[in-house]
Amino acid sequence: MKENYTLFLSSQNSTNRIGTTKKSLQYYVNWHAVLPKADNVNQKFLVKFKFVGYIQGSFGEIYNLQIDFGGSNMYDQSNSKSTYLGIMFPEDNATAIALTSGTGGNVSYFYLVSDPNDNLPVTIEYPNNNLITVSINNINTGSGTTFNNDYNLILEFAPIH
Repeated sequence: MKENYTLFLSSQNSTNRIGTTKKSLQYYVNWHAVLPKADNVNQKFLVKFKFVGYIQGSFGEIYNLQIDFGGSNMYDQSNSKSTYLGIMFPEDNATAIALTSGTGGNVSYFYLVSDPNDNLPVTIEYPNNNLITVSINNINTGSGTTFNNDYNLILEFAPIH
C-alpha cells in the first residue's frame, strides 16, 4: 500500500499563518516534519486537495487555488511553470429556513468546495519553500477581492517512485 502524507491548513486559527487577507495567506511549513526526507533530490509528489470555505456572492462564482511549493510540473497556456492546483466551485446547502422575525423567507448558504477527485493531481518537486502562499482567485473577475472568508484546506501528497 502506498503511503500518502496530509497537511491541514486553516485560515481561521492556524499558528503558522502569516497575514490577514484570506485570499492570499502565507503559511510556514516545516516540510521535513510533513513529508519524508527525500532520499533523492529529484523526489516528486502527486498533490490533491480538499477545500471548504463559506462564500458570499452569486452561485455562478468559480475560484482557482494556487500554491507555490518552490517547484511544479504544472504549466499554463503560455508554457510557463504555474502554481495552479485546481478549481473550486460553489455548493448551495439547499436548506430553506423560515426566518423567525415574522417576515418569512428562505436563507441559503453557499460553500466554496473542491474534493480530491474534482481536479487532476498536480506533480510537484519536493518543496523547497517553507513559506507558501495560498492564493484564491475568482476566475469570473480575475481577482481574489471577492473572497474574504475563512476556509479549511487539506493537501494530500503521494510520493512518485
